[in-house]
Amino acid sequence: MLPSIAANLTSEFIVVVLGILFVQFVRNRWDQRRYGRWQVVLKQGGVITHRRNVSVAKTKQVHEMPEELSVFLKGVVSGHVWLNCDLVTEGKACGMLVEDASTRQWIIDLDKNPPAKSTEKTPKG
Repeated sequence: MLPSIAANLTSEFIVVVLGILFVQFVRNRWDQRRYGRWQVVLKQGGVITHRRNVSVAKTKQVHEMPEELSVFLKGVVSGHVWLNCDLVTEGKACGMLVEDASTRQWIIDLDKNPPAKSTEKTPKG
């Protein structure tokens, strides 16, 4: 009696673990297919100056929380140029940011970065 109970518990445990591993594998493949292969492309003077691959996790986060897109793209661009507008709102309106879902790219045209609104230095104190 006791060996049959142990065998049943062991087999149920193995089935549950294998089920969890299978579902995790399917979920990772689904996320890879849905969110994989996105890139950020920086263009200046009509030439691509920087191309960066985006991880599946970051792309998924950006698509689930659109407010993260602005922060993420500013982080990518900050090493190249000072932005004078919000990329997501003003940048899309002026053509600076193009989100191309068919090629899975966020294209940022640095030539369309508007001039700084004010050249005055902020007072220290």
